Amino acid sequence: MLILKEYREGATAPFLASKWRVSEHAVRRRITMHGATKREWGDSQAIAMATAREAELEEARRNSPEAVAARLFAGLPMPSDEGEVDGGEDPAALARMAMLASGRAMRGRLWAEARALGALAETYQRLAAREGEDSGAGASGSGGVRGAALTPETAPLALVHAILMMDAEAKSERFRMDPDAGEAQPDYTIKRAYWRDWKEKGDWLRGVAFRRQALEARVEALEAALIEAGLPLPEEHSARRAARLAED
Repeated sequence: MLILKEYREGATAPFLASKWRVSEHAVRRRITMHGATKREWGDSQAIAMATAREAELEEARRNSPEAVAARLFAGLPMPSDEGEVDGGEDPAALARMAMLASGRAMRGRLWAEARALGALAETYQRLAAREGEDSGAGASGSGGVRGAALTPETAPLALVHAILMMDAEAKSERFRMDPDAGEAQPDYTIKRAYWRDWKEKGDWLRGVAFRRQALEARVEALEAALIEAGLPLPEEHSARRAARLAED
């Protein structure tokens, strides 16, 4: 097999016959027997390269942005190319489509696509909210704010106060997410945003508490060192000191 290998790599039959001390006829007979002539070997190599190239092209086509988008949006209602109203042009419907596609991308570990589709969904949600406000304002006619869509700026103060005074349990229940429903549950994006903001706020508060505890421990250590050295403590207003040492 070494003779065949060297012949395929470019060695000539006379050279191989001399090197391996066999007749040139024996070399050529073995080459023909195993289909290792340069033409046959070249054809098989060309076929193998073409097959590998075709596989690479197929993989590239399968992973192209168009193919990925087709898989992410498969089965979802798409806007009509002729401009016919089929519900797909509604910003709220488009937001839902983008969010569903974002979820599919996340499950497929396509992180960049998931982030882009999530941002697109939020954009469509803002458009839907803006359309709702505009339609509410248009329906109100000359009624002013009274008939316009409710916003944080136009909501009655009593309602704003009631929302601010909601206890944690009531808010958690209102924004509760159904793990079985997933993205299909109502207000999924809003609920997810609430819990994301809640986590960020909790992380910030925990950081503040940690820094405060570390600072108090440092102050206590310094005061103990001053007392042990017989040095007076820095002057501090009694009310401020009482507030600093008070229990939370």
